[in-house]
Amino acid sequence: MNPNPTNPQLTDAGLAGKDLDRALLADHDAILPSSGFADSVMAAITREAAVPAPIAFPWKRALPGLAAVAAVGAILLVALVVLIRSLPAANTISFSVELQAIPAPIFRHASDVLWLSFCLAVSAASLVFCRRLVSAR
Repeated sequence: MNPNPTNPQLTDAGLAGKDLDRALLADHDAILPSSGFADSVMAAITREAAVPAPIAFPWKRALPGLAAVAAVGAILLVALVVLIRSLPAANTISFSVELQAIPAPIFRHASDVLWLSFCLAVSAASLVFCRRLVSAR
C-alpha cells in the first residue's frame, strides 16, 4: 500500500491522536540542503553587501530648475488666456486674413535685434556656466 514506509499513513480515527503527532514531528522526513548551498548563499550575501548604495537623485539642485519651469509655464498660460480674451469676436474670414499677415518681416525695429542678441547672449552664458559647473566634478 505505502511505497515509502517512512511516511506515516493517517487514518480517520487517528487524525486527532498519535498518528497526527507522529506525522508532524517525524525527524526522518527532514529536508537537508545540498553540500555547497550554505556556502553559495553566504557568498551571494557577501557580494550584495559589498555593492555600494545607489546614488540618490540631487533634488536640492533640481528644485530651482523645476520651479522655474513651472513659473514659466504658468506665465505662458496666463499670457495665452489674456491673448484669447483680448481677441475681438470676429468671423472666420477676418481671422484667416489676420493669419496671412503672420509671415511679416521679423525685425521691424532695431530694438528687436537688440532683444534677440540679449536673449542669445543670456542663453550662451547659461550654457557655458552649466558646462563649467558639470565639468568641475
